Amino acid sequence: MANSTYTGRGETVVVIDSGWSPTWETASHVVYQHDYADNDADARNPNADTHGALVTSSILSQAPDLGIIALKVMPDASTTASGSAIEQALQWVVAHASDYNIVGVNLSLAGGSATSEITTILSDELAGLAAKRVLVSAAAGNAGQNGTATDVSYFAADHNTICVSASGGDGTMPGWAQRNPGITDLCADGTDIRLTDLAGRTLMGNGSSFAAPAVTAAVALAQQEAIALRGSALTQDEFLSLAHQTGTPIAGTGYTDLNTQALLTKIGQLYGTTTTPTVPGTGAPATTSAAILVNAKGTAAAGVNAHFTLLVDGHAVGGATVGTAAKSYAFTATVSAGSAHKVQVQYDNDGFAGGQDRNLLVDSVSVNGHRYAATDAAVTYDKGALDGRDVVKGQSGMWWNGTLVVAADKSLFTSQAQVAELQASDLLGHTVSANAAAHGTVEVTTPWMPETLPTFEDAAHGLHAWYDAHDMAHGMAA
Repeated sequence: MANSTYTGRGETVVVIDSGWSPTWETASHVVYQHDYADNDADARNPNADTHGALVTSSILSQAPDLGIIALKVMPDASTTASGSAIEQALQWVVAHASDYNIVGVNLSLAGGSATSEITTILSDELAGLAAKRVLVSAAAGNAGQNGTATDVSYFAADHNTICVSASGGDGTMPGWAQRNPGITDLCADGTDIRLTDLAGRTLMGNGSSFAAPAVTAAVALAQQEAIALRGSALTQDEFLSLAHQTGTPIAGTGYTDLNTQALLTKIGQLYGTTTTPTVPGTGAPATTSAAILVNAKGTAAAGVNAHFTLLVDGHAVGGATVGTAAKSYAFTATVSAGSAHKVQVQYDNDGFAGGQDRNLLVDSVSVNGHRYAATDAAVTYDKGALDGRDVVKGQSGMWWNGTLVVAADKSLFTSQAQVAELQASDLLGHTVSANAAAHGTVEVTTPWMPETLPTFEDAAHGLHAWYDAHDMAHGMAA
């Protein structure tokens, strides 16, 4: 959903897929192209309705002024890519991100089965893009087995991709949509997506391949707005935190559906005005922004993950649902300058169900770049209600629906605090490993197992674009 102010103009996103088609995209939209399957400069696919063209059309329908870079990794008439082609495409993006003002990458590709975050031969490139604040949206997959499967594609399971599961767009998730509570970052409508080619012919697309483009478009619009208002792009953690704060909860699942318009509105509210110091004689207090990162993880009960609400001085700022892997969740608040403030992390859905105990574990809280460990001397834990009773020293385990309270020093809240330059990625409670293993052609039928990467040249692994029953587009009357 584009709005009248932000349409992607001046920005570029990369589509790594089966190529583009002049049936769906005008040549003026394609600012660069390369075919890594045939090693030439023409990424067009002779199949007018090729998968990559439909994915690209879906992105442009929501961000119409974007520039597109088409990197083709599949030979014509094939749904199989090579690990080498995909890695080369990502390497090109890392090298040329600033040259083309690239803000996002779309990976509507499938391969393998992951039930936790993993490291693959692509992880070093993905980490390089995250460091440049180029956000990668990856489709989770369509083999959900009526909602019983808990795995996603390897592409979507890397820490530095946004794992996108398909929703029904109506507060539900289709049974075929792959999802995992510890990996899925965001959901978007992937059901009966209307796509109209340049001649006015309309097709309907289904699958997470058409959910990921919605997030890619939202990334582009959000980055355009963030750069315009605060002078810097959002990190992946900042984008996801804002998307969760403004998204629509999918009832009974713990997942959040993207709401692009609400996301853009929130960014405008956070960064749309510049705070000013007190004007002598007016008595108006100076204010400043506080950039807050909560590094946390948890365990689920009955399929519902742990959730917390972030407060500053008792006022709610936002909230987040955590996964099983530690991540940093970003928030921004406007506070009075030159004063100390209490930053409070309130666990609000502790419970025990189905023989499982839901838990929230907080490693640290960072305020304007200063990291407080959960056990720091400035941190306390208020058991149960936030009422100043039953207060003990800080701890990581958030039992009894309690609240972790950080007494943040006033020196952190000067009127010159530069939230826009906060490098959230430097504060994450995880490490990203690079893997320079050899790679070769991958096949559709055999799983690509991470442990076989050192001998990848001699093994078959499943990396391919989704062209299953849920990812096909079908014609309808225009």
